[in-house]
Amino acid sequence: MTAAENIHDTSAMNNVRFLWLEITGKCNLLCTHCYADSGPDVDLYGDMAYEDWARAIDEAAELGCRQVQFIGGEPTMHPRLDDLADHANHRGFQFIEVFTNATRLGQKLVCCFQRNRVHVATSFYSDDPAIHEQITRGKGSWQRTVHGIETVVAAGLPIRVGVIETERNAGHAPRAIHFLKTLGVNEFRVDRQRGVGRGDLVHLGGEEERYEELCGQCWRGRLCVTSRGDVFPCVFARATRLGDVRCGLAGILQAAMLAEFRRKVRAMHAQAADDCQPYPCPPDGPCDPQGGCPPTTCTPNCSPPCAPDANCQPY
Repeated sequence: MTAAENIHDTSAMNNVRFLWLEITGKCNLLCTHCYADSGPDVDLYGDMAYEDWARAIDEAAELGCRQVQFIGGEPTMHPRLDDLADHANHRGFQFIEVFTNATRLGQKLVCCFQRNRVHVATSFYSDDPAIHEQITRGKGSWQRTVHGIETVVAAGLPIRVGVIETERNAGHAPRAIHFLKTLGVNEFRVDRQRGVGRGDLVHLGGEEERYEELCGQCWRGRLCVTSRGDVFPCVFARATRLGDVRCGLAGILQAAMLAEFRRKVRAMHAQAADDCQPYPCPPDGPCDPQGGCPPTTCTPNCSPPCAPDANCQPY
């Protein structure tokens, strides 16, 4: 399916295909750009008991959802992450991913990930430990993250790494990608700091949705559940609260607020794609570190991979 066909495929508008579960707001780091404003002083459990999470997974499965990502905060701090991964696998989720800072990956969790075919995602900021730790605000976090990545690679688990560019590590992405390749990582993505949570340096505490900070994909059957039980249409859409997951996901999918949010984001994404003019990737041109074409004016990433006579297309 082409990018244009994807934009006009409305089959995901009224369902849930992908579920983010922010199982804790607590994190052992205090990253400067954290969209969820997580940190060491946040409550570990929030308002959601294990049974609440299990019911959310059950209902999502019954509604046809087959993709879930456990996130936080730092999800490995939740003492029942392994049980939740087991439960998601038991309920037939075909894609299970844990987004972690990779500083706390013990053997028990690694075995759980192997048992349930869990994918791992993490963030990395620089091959320079000092720069990385200026962003995470955690002494020793660079070495622990590197060790965690090495552990995941050695375990044969799928791993992808996002290099988030902030003021502190501007221009470090190519070096970071090169270093990660030496660790055995083959899947990368470079993204910018999103103006949400601590990453919002201008509108901190604002009550209006920051649509310009969204990636444009969250209309495609995605929902986020936080440790308070709040349901949002996207991890970055923190001003559009849809309800409490403990009251049921089915009703939330029928809510006019969700329909309006998805219609608006889809329309914005379609307009950006229409405005985007493909251009050739020069054979020796400045491809981005993840191997795609240079950014266009309307989207930060393009596909297919940069090659002679290839064209960038919005995704």
